Amino acid sequence: MAEQRKKVAGGIVREGLRRYFFAGLLVLLPLVITIWFLGWIISLMDSVLELLPFSFHPNSFLPFAIPGLGALFTLASIFLLGFLATSVVTRRLLTLWDRLLSRIPIFRGIYTSVQKLVETIFSQEQSGRKVVLIEYPRKGIYTVGFATGLAGGELEKRGEERLVNIFVPTTPNPTAGFYLLVPEKEVQTLAMTPEEAFKLIVSGGMIRPGEKPDSGNSK
Repeated sequence: MAEQRKKVAGGIVREGLRRYFFAGLLVLLPLVITIWFLGWIISLMDSVLELLPFSFHPNSFLPFAIPGLGALFTLASIFLLGFLATSVVTRRLLTLWDRLLSRIPIFRGIYTSVQKLVETIFSQEQSGRKVVLIEYPRKGIYTVGFATGLAGGELEKRGEERLVNIFVPTTPNPTAGFYLLVPEKEVQTLAMTPEEAFKLIVSGGMIRPGEKPDSGNSK
């Protein structure tokens, strides 16, 4: 009888420890992953400063290194470029710059492709920015993607039906993904915005369209 009580007590203790462990893990993991991800972004932005000549690098005239200075520099550069891009004169200069880069072999293919993708997804204009639903990777399984236009050239002539260019981001890193050619009749256009689609994809479906990240449990 005493031996049985010990086993029961030991089972209760193990169950309690396991419950506490997983409860603590649920609190700690999101925090650690978020801090790691933010640290990675700041580190990436800090590396932008390495592109500057040493004489212009802040560490060459500051008494000590400032953590996150590269992130501030990158954000300031983005806002500055955005401000300059709205003026007519700067817009003409940027057009000439794009033409110059588009003439560089190898570089132009990557630059032009990324530029078109970013313009399609993050443009302030709604035209051409379609969030779609397709069956992938097989029939009966659906995924959310971005339609970037109809396939042209040789791809247009290959199929009996019109094909749509679809970019499918991966979870939780939407900067990577797949390029798919899907028949137009199999593409369903969704009403959600690209921002809502990104939240849905990055969160693995836990943040639904129109739902705030800090909202309560799903209904």
